[in-house]
Amino acid sequence: MINPHRAHRVDRSHWVSPVNFDDTLHAQYEWPTPFTLIDSTLRKTLFTAGATTTMDGFVRIATALDAAGIREESLNINWGGGPNPIPREAELIRTIAGGNFGFRLNVYADTLLSDGENYQPIGMRPTVDQLYEWGVRTFAPGIVPPPSPAARTRQHRDLEQFFDYIGHLGCDATITLANVGRRDFDDLVDASNTAIELGARRLDLMDSTSSLGPEAMRLFVRTFRDRLTTDIPITMHVHDDFGLATAAAIAAATAGASPDVSVSGMSYRSGFAPLEEVVLSLEVLYGVDTGIDLGQLTSLAQMVAAESSVPVPPLKPVVGGYAHLKHMPGDVIATITGGRDVFPPVSSCVSPAIVGGQAEWVWDSLTTDRMAQVLLESLGYEVNTVEVTAVRRALDDAVARIDTYPRWLTAAQACEIARTTVAGLRTVNAHA
Repeated sequence: MINPHRAHRVDRSHWVSPVNFDDTLHAQYEWPTPFTLIDSTLRKTLFTAGATTTMDGFVRIATALDAAGIREESLNINWGGGPNPIPREAELIRTIAGGNFGFRLNVYADTLLSDGENYQPIGMRPTVDQLYEWGVRTFAPGIVPPPSPAARTRQHRDLEQFFDYIGHLGCDATITLANVGRRDFDDLVDASNTAIELGARRLDLMDSTSSLGPEAMRLFVRTFRDRLTTDIPITMHVHDDFGLATAAAIAAATAGASPDVSVSGMSYRSGFAPLEEVVLSLEVLYGVDTGIDLGQLTSLAQMVAAESSVPVPPLKPVVGGYAHLKHMPGDVIATITGGRDVFPPVSSCVSPAIVGGQAEWVWDSLTTDRMAQVLLESLGYEVNTVEVTAVRRALDDAVARIDTYPRWLTAAQACEIARTTVAGLRTVNAHA
């Protein structure tokens, strides 16, 4: 945990507004106890279209998630009405459930529970037996709205039989509840209380289509929890259709629901609540101990990108290539003179090192003579106006000759051009 005292300024870490820690704000929060993230990186990476992740790659990602502090992982397996499950989902579950990881794995299967009317050829018991054989010990049936009162009665009976069966195996269950923002709320609460009565360990709520704004999310979670017969752990699953996944996940957490996240927001459609954004925000802006090693956030994102071939978007917060890139004149000067670990952070609230990143500067098309002077001084030169002007012109000309992205010089390239330009000027002057 990097901010246990909820300090707005911590040397070499962060500097944010003290308003974040106003007592009137924190009096409104009801954090989950204990606070535990549920991670969906493995299944969401599998679900990301076009990803090239191998099973060995999934193992490497799982190992990194474990090392970073993930303690709850969620996977899916679907039969979809056929005689066999989706092969890649089955392979991933066999691989992860059979591994020696420090996180607890829960597995959703579409054959564990029906709507009470439409039953799949493969029933609950064969599904449990198969998953149990692979090493699964926490099962996640999904309670969907039944189409009639009679179907509801059958669904309830089936759920009882499910809990009875896994109980004999010494296993437990979490409950998946999809599309919660658009479901009949009373029916949702009734189904949840039924699951609690039967022995559910946790309720996993899913706003599957991002139907709740952050303020609505907070109200929804509070109202839902107030209606439960027993205050058991709940989670909230949100996508990023409106660009609000991080905000919605945090809003849910302030009302008592642990966030469901994935590294870099890996998923289908518009992505998912990104682990790195949710964790950094909670730790720095709210003083919450997420249990995650923030120093591994950047390497985690880079690993998932490398294993999946899905690149980290350059403008991605926290871990993107631009997150700690400095190119504006004042920022470049501050980075050169203060160093990459300068505090307060240059044009930022958080020191890059906190998330395993590093400040970098580049020579772009927005420049000043002062930038050139500071660069030369950092290289150990005592310079004059002529040399400063010549170096700036040489750097600007080099950038102008670039006609592809990225149209900039790296720090190493800029330094080399600066040295060459000064050396050339001084050689000419020496022979004059």
